[in-house]
Amino acid sequence: MPFSHCIAFLNIDFLMIKINQAKNFFFLNWAIFLLPVSMIIGNAAININCLLISLLFLANIFKKKISLVNINKINIIFFLFFSFFLLNIYLSVNQKISFFSFLGIIRYVFLLAAILYCCKYIESFIDLFSKIILIILILVCLDTLLQFFTGVDIFGYELLAAHGVRLSGPFGDEYIVGSFISKFALISLFYLNKKKRTYEYLWILIVISIVILSNERAASIMCLASIIVYFILTPRYNIKKKFLCFSGIIVFIMSLFTINTQLKEHFIKRTSQQFGFSSGNTDYERESFLDSKWGAHFLTAIKINKNYPFIGSGLHTYRIECRETKYEKIKSIQYKERCNTHPHNIYLEVYSELGTIFFICFILLHIYFTFKLFKIYFFNQDYKNEASIIISLYFMLFFPIQTTGALFSTWNGVIYWVAIALCLNLFTKVAKN
Repeated sequence: MPFSHCIAFLNIDFLMIKINQAKNFFFLNWAIFLLPVSMIIGNAAININCLLISLLFLANIFKKKISLVNINKINIIFFLFFSFFLLNIYLSVNQKISFFSFLGIIRYVFLLAAILYCCKYIESFIDLFSKIILIILILVCLDTLLQFFTGVDIFGYELLAAHGVRLSGPFGDEYIVGSFISKFALISLFYLNKKKRTYEYLWILIVISIVILSNERAASIMCLASIIVYFILTPRYNIKKKFLCFSGIIVFIMSLFTINTQLKEHFIKRTSQQFGFSSGNTDYERESFLDSKWGAHFLTAIKINKNYPFIGSGLHTYRIECRETKYEKIKSIQYKERCNTHPHNIYLEVYSELGTIFFICFILLHIYFTFKLFKIYFFNQDYKNEASIIISLYFMLFFPIQTTGALFSTWNGVIYWVAIALCLNLFTKVAKN
């Protein structure tokens, strides 16, 4: 038998093993693998997928009679968690919205548990998940590049010329392709981390270029910052190679801005005017960041907490409360733009909607996670590489000084809970060893 045929046979055999393995778990792992695809399709697909994952997870638990946690230890935590949210719903400025939003959080609790379950019982789950994410991201990048060069992607979605060239790729009229790629790219490194460094570095350059070309400034800044964090921490590169990688990235970005002057206009000049660092005859000129619409969102969230300090205005109620005329007094010339579905910062979202009590718990939880991750990174060589990826992802998602999507929304919620699951899985593996 020719060597190529042997390889083909081995690949088919490997695929059959994975399919048979998936059957034993009711294809729960494959339902999780489809999460990035459902995010591209839209919120309805995400909700259906999360419901499917929850049902398949429960089916596995009942069939195999497996307990993921020591119920005695976690009972108190869940009791306090549900008690707080019931009180938050009861005191909410809109009980209906808060109640259905709470049901949305429950689906992500099931998603978190399902991912931890798969990590524990399904062999090479994270590696395969990372590989599938890489394949999906490559397809998304190719589609986005097609839209950039031809003006239309494979699905017929056209680019937006307003505020420079805005790319959406397969997301249609939602200009979030840069955010999608940047957030999932780090997870794809779990697979590439086991390949040649050349492949990993080339992929990182591709990701940076697509995210910047999308013209999403927040996504671009956090993507670049998290990749820098990764290169600083990863043990795969020595100091010399890290310096060369940094230099290559800087030269690459400078080349992008030199070739495409519109990027320089959008990222540097417009941002400088919005923050009040420079002046000019544009609609974006402000005295400070607080005079931008995002500054108005931040100030409104802080003011909401002053009116509802302990329990907050209610889960998912920023969109309701911000309409009140009393928030017109915020110190921002953009006070009329203060309303949105969320305040564009997850910490201020928690601060305004869930109050100071939950906000403090939220901060302490992230401090604990950060401490544990760095402890593993510095004192456990076996997991140093994995810790460097998760720290970089955690930095991107939970760095406090940035504009973000909503923490409890359908689209953004997925990646936050996936990141937390990866953290908890790493903690569990280290504890066992």
